[in-house]
Amino acid sequence: MVKTMEEIYQERVKRLKETVLHKEPDIVPVIQLAETWNVGYAGYKITDIENNPEKEIDAFNRAYEEIYFDAGLISYFTRNVPIFKHLEGGAYFYSKDGVTIQHKEYVQMKDSEYPQLIKDPMGFTESEIFPRKYPALNKPYPENLEALKDSAKLWSNHMKTGTLSSNYAREKYGMPILTDSTAMAPVDMIMDFYRGFQGIMGDIRRRPEELKEAAEALIPMIMAGALRGRTSLEEFPYIFIPLHIPTYLRPTQFEEIYWPSFKKVLENINQLGGKALIYLEGNWEHLYDFVNEFPKDFAIVLMEKDDIFKAKDKIGKTVTIAGGIDLSMLKNQSKEKCIDHAKRVIDHCAPGGGFIFTTDKIMLTATDVNVDNLKAVNEFVHSYGTYR
Repeated sequence: MVKTMEEIYQERVKRLKETVLHKEPDIVPVIQLAETWNVGYAGYKITDIENNPEKEIDAFNRAYEEIYFDAGLISYFTRNVPIFKHLEGGAYFYSKDGVTIQHKEYVQMKDSEYPQLIKDPMGFTESEIFPRKYPALNKPYPENLEALKDSAKLWSNHMKTGTLSSNYAREKYGMPILTDSTAMAPVDMIMDFYRGFQGIMGDIRRRPEELKEAAEALIPMIMAGALRGRTSLEEFPYIFIPLHIPTYLRPTQFEEIYWPSFKKVLENINQLGGKALIYLEGNWEHLYDFVNEFPKDFAIVLMEKDDIFKAKDKIGKTVTIAGGIDLSMLKNQSKEKCIDHAKRVIDHCAPGGGFIFTTDKIMLTATDVNVDNLKAVNEFVHSYGTYR
């Protein structure tokens, strides 16, 4: 009997859920980590689709026609540049290739303003940070209101496109989308939106107590963003949490400054019934003891620069490991070498469950991989990585 797309979708979700719980599913899940890579793969430039929901949906789903995956990371742009253009600010801009989006760091907060952030995070952000970041908000009324309304309309359309694209992936390809909301570690949030990388690294040394207090104060804002109006969370889809600074921190710095507030975010999500997809950016080997303090069977961790074999051995009983093959290998090595490597990874990491096969980094441009290699490796893992 031919399966419906809904039946295929439910099979794939079940596969992911069992894997996160360290049960052995029927096969090793294979997931797509990609954002703007989808644009190039579909033959578009960002300007072709930035205000065209139909083309954006097509771009983010085209790869499922030809390449095997059990799930996709996202279904639309994580950053919609025109939203910020209406406010005459924002840190995002298009690369010269017309396909990728870049981020330029702007430091919006002075180190002397920590007391204001600690006292009223949302009030300080709205009254001080936003007007600095978005010059259109400083225009006289009603110009500032019109700019805000135009931006809000684009934001609403942006979110609708994401929902439509996820539904399209489910209905046409039986494809689950892994995430539907995002959370952050509080210290990373302070770096990203207030102090910048150089500022936060200086604050870790010079203002550790204020930084820790501010991180604690931001937890309610972060949880509100993860919940998006809900009072509880489901175990699927996952809350996506990208982690930026830890790879640059010594274990003592991580334990003292970063970990306390981040641990509370993880515990809150877990207590609300959710599970997390956590991107361990950089190398986390020096912090594995902390990963083993994550709630058990709660998180998938995307491994970027870690040794996948060592990670499976050291933290694989606590979290589900996701990784397996470098983009550079898929781009530069032969198909046979890529498949041989994938076989070694499956043989070591798959037994006992708790493993998902994917690339080491999120694909951004069409040239990040040799597509023929990607197709061949995913098909091999799908057929070889069986448990039953």
